[in-house]
Amino acid sequence: MAKFRTKKSNRTTYVYRDAHDNAVILRPGENGVTEADIALLYRMDDDDHNEAKKDSYYGLLHFGQSGDDEVPDSMEKDLADNSANPETLFFGALEAAEKSGEFHSVWTSLTQNQRDLILKKLQKRSNVDIATEEGVTETAIRNRLSKIQKRFEKFLK
Repeated sequence: MAKFRTKKSNRTTYVYRDAHDNAVILRPGENGVTEADIALLYRMDDDDHNEAKKDSYYGLLHFGQSGDDEVPDSMEKDLADNSANPETLFFGALEAAEKSGEFHSVWTSLTQNQRDLILKKLQKRSNVDIATEEGVTETAIRNRLSKIQKRFEKFLK
């Protein structure tokens, strides 16, 4: 890939280099070459140049290249960082409480609204969906989940 493009004002001829770096100069009017042919060759070079820049910026494979917008399962674990995700932390605390046998005491200490929120999350509903249903913001749902998580963490300590 060329590191630069030929200026538009210098695109009257086209220099083709073969595999041995021998230059062949194409000029309009010689050997049946027209200005349109030269413009087409430069347009193809520009497309290749732009594509190579995109590849170097985005990487050779990204999830949008397959035609669908879903991240392949093989790449999802590499793209996600759930170490600080409140939902992931909450379900981790929930599993630990259940394993330690203290789940029942934690569960009964929660309000009915908190239990309902946990059940909605267990149904794989998004925070936005729950917030819309309850008429609050997504931040409010995240804060509620954080408080529930802290309750479970207290019982685990």
